[in-house]
Amino acid sequence: MAINTNSFVIFGCTRYTGLRLYQDRYWQGKTIVLKMYDQEKVDEFINHAENIAHTFDKATALSMIKEKIESCEERYLNEFISALNFVRDESNLDWIEQNTHRIHNVSLSWGHLAAVSYFNWNRAEKWLLKGRPLSLVAIDALVFCTTNGERLNQSLMMRELNPRLADNPNSAVVATSLQKYLLSDNVPRTKMWVNRIINNLFETDQ
Repeated sequence: MAINTNSFVIFGCTRYTGLRLYQDRYWQGKTIVLKMYDQEKVDEFINHAENIAHTFDKATALSMIKEKIESCEERYLNEFISALNFVRDESNLDWIEQNTHRIHNVSLSWGHLAAVSYFNWNRAEKWLLKGRPLSLVAIDALVFCTTNGERLNQSLMMRELNPRLADNPNSAVVATSLQKYLLSDNVPRTKMWVNRIINNLFETDQ
């Protein structure tokens, strides 16, 4: 195994040593390039962002946090965007749209951010029509915005805010649009979340 200060280069196969590694999306023959994932770096940024949110006005805080996110390495993007949760603002939804080109792995952090940023059905419908990755972000956000009860396995912030779709759409309209979306994207994950959203909607209506 050849090792330098920035990465592990592992030939042939990988031995897991308990260290958290990040695998780059490229191959060099039979060589896999793996980089150390610095969780401390993520934690420091999230703590710093929370301090920014509590210290500056909303516009300034958003600008400062977004500037850091826009210059971060791609491997940290899914974690760094969580910092925007501290500054709830609908403009975060515009920012997600503007950064669609950077979304290669749709983690729940994108849907979480959308849900706490005053997500609405009008926006969700637009994202569904655009297709992946925005459609998947919309579906995750819809799950968050329609969940009823104790919100098991969701964040403390989500349980405290209990977000709802800001424009309070008709449940039948939402269900019809989601079922139509499944005609073009019916992988198991999507079908599972769409069914959950629809169940949530009609459970709320009862």
